[in-house]
Amino acid sequence: MVGLLVETWPESWHQSRMFRVLSLGGYVAFNLPRAVTGLGALLLVGIAAMHIYVWTSQDALPPYFQAYAAMVIVLCLMFAGSLGYARNPRVAQAGWYLGSLLAFAVLAVDVGTRMASLPGLVAVTGRWDFAPATLTLAFAGAFIALHGSVLLGINVAYPRRQHWED
Repeated sequence: MVGLLVETWPESWHQSRMFRVLSLGGYVAFNLPRAVTGLGALLLVGIAAMHIYVWTSQDALPPYFQAYAAMVIVLCLMFAGSLGYARNPRVAQAGWYLGSLLAFAVLAVDVGTRMASLPGLVAVTGRWDFAPATLTLAFAGAFIALHGSVLLGINVAYPRRQHWED
């Protein structure tokens, strides 16, 4: 039973009304694979840049934040590099999926630290008016939205191409 559901799920999803609404009925689509991939990489680099800015501009950050920031910076740069510089399409696809997973994690941490202050990070957590966190939130949300548009077929990401005929 589970195998049948897994095999028929993509077909039933593509035929559903929700997919047609979200993909705008297939009437809106953009064939700019390098621009979309470049924008995705730029958004991931933006997340890394905001973490670098917070790391370098704040005094005496606790070790747990330094470890978190280092991990986010390295992963963002690695996934951004895998989007455009991968010769294997599976590596680029993994970069999109793992980048979205990382963006979701960054969103969760960002919203969570705005609701509750963390020890040693009083200046940057527990507040909604901290600009680097707001930019990080915007970059992560934009990356997730861009990847969603690629999954829905509205945008095309490198190395794929649309071969449309008028």
